[in-house]
Amino acid sequence: MGIENERGGFTMRIGWIGAGIMGNPMVSHLMKHGYTMHVYARHPEKVQNLIDEGAVLETDIPSLVHHCDVICTMVGFVSDVQEVYEKILEAIEPHKICIDFTTSDVQLAMDLHEKGKEKQVEVLDAPVTGGDTGARQGTLTVLVGGSKEVFDSLQGVFNAFGKNVYYCGQAGAGQKVKIANQIMIANTLQGICEAMSYLKGQDLDPDLVNQYLKEGAAGSKQLEINGAKMVLEDFEPGFYIKHFVKDLKIALSQDKVKLAGVERVISEYIDLMDKGYGDKGTQALIKFFE
Repeated sequence: MGIENERGGFTMRIGWIGAGIMGNPMVSHLMKHGYTMHVYARHPEKVQNLIDEGAVLETDIPSLVHHCDVICTMVGFVSDVQEVYEKILEAIEPHKICIDFTTSDVQLAMDLHEKGKEKQVEVLDAPVTGGDTGARQGTLTVLVGGSKEVFDSLQGVFNAFGKNVYYCGQAGAGQKVKIANQIMIANTLQGICEAMSYLKGQDLDPDLVNQYLKEGAAGSKQLEINGAKMVLEDFEPGFYIKHFVKDLKIALSQDKVKLAGVERVISEYIDLMDKGYGDKGTQALIKFFE
């Protein structure tokens, strides 16, 4: 698998579909680790930096699939995953590997795994967490479901952009753990916003939450990264509100556990989306409390 390089060894050819805010730097890290990268984008100008770094631009998905050993996807919504994998699995040859880094539906991840097996192809679900900062710094957490053997064989790929890489279990397990992550983030952001609103109501500076509390028991990555942005009203996306709402709706699609906090945060974000904040970062939740 791969193409022979100048040293007589072999370089894995990796195809990437969905090089957005997080996918773009992930591709860049892979190239820096010596992988041959092929990319497909509906808007090629958005991946020009990757082309300049040496990635091969493919004109369509079948061409990318044909030229690569491992096909990676990181798209926006569940419907995008379905659409892309219809084209991938129609074009793919046996013994190749697919990795979906999108946060997506658990059942869809399991279905894609089974459809892959029918074509002698392994499909892993591997959602990541760490936001755009983690993607740029190469410190993402990668949560993988699927074949343990295939997971072990791809450590070099995951470690190119991941600081913490975990095998979560069989197909769909990576998605389940990622959704748990999103549940925690939703409730943490809610708490930060309420704490800031409380201080403001007590005639104190809301930024004291950042200045005095981030190193204490209430400290968190969300407070560290997004707390300051809330005070500065910096709402540029590290992770889009519209994609976060998608993730939280996936959490609510299960009916075994009552997720009251998630239900509340979704309603607040939907209110913000109705006001035009869908393409802003999740830290814009503070606007709901004004």
